[in-house]
Amino acid sequence: MYNLKKIFLAAIVACITILGISFFAVRRHSTHHTATPLFHHNIQQLKELCYAKYRQSIRFMAYANHAMRDSMPTTAALFHAMARADAIHLSNCRHAIEALGGRVSLPIITPTTFSHSVAHLENALSSKWQTHYEHMPAYITQALADNNRYVARMLTWCDACDAKQILLLRQILNDSVHHKYHFHVCPTCGDITWEEVRTRHCPQCMTESEKFFVIEPTAR
Repeated sequence: MYNLKKIFLAAIVACITILGISFFAVRRHSTHHTATPLFHHNIQQLKELCYAKYRQSIRFMAYANHAMRDSMPTTAALFHAMARADAIHLSNCRHAIEALGGRVSLPIITPTTFSHSVAHLENALSSKWQTHYEHMPAYITQALADNNRYVARMLTWCDACDAKQILLLRQILNDSVHHKYHFHVCPTCGDITWEEVRTRHCPQCMTESEKFFVIEPTAR
């Protein structure tokens, strides 16, 4: 009988020890994974895009004011529309980062260096080209690989808008714009349209056109 009691007590102690080890192992494992957000790569890429959109928005607004001084109202209106679109993209990126459990702090922007507005158009085209062709494909592919369709959809909005901005910049640089465009910017996805192609709803996110920001070229 005495031996049975010893065996029984030893079994209880062994069970308690195993349960304790298992509990602390699970807790340590859970803490380790909680420290790293689930969509780590998405968050890092969204931060990179946030910084790019922030720099572009600030720079394009400065370019718009400078184009007015150069008596280039259509160029000024396009830069104004691009600055508004990139500000919307920035806001969407920040919301996506926070929804995924991340945080972002915007950097300090150095003052914009000015030259003639034609040079500003070329700089803007180079910047948009880099974002559209070098960065966005990898960002969208990563979001789809993680089955994060919320981020993939938001990135696709940005990418489509950048593609349209590249087209508009090329048209102005090639002197193929002979009239003053009235640009319309969707407040939800940042898509840019103009009077001749404006629809009742945004073709990307279905926002009503009455909510669009309207940017008109005005002479100084």
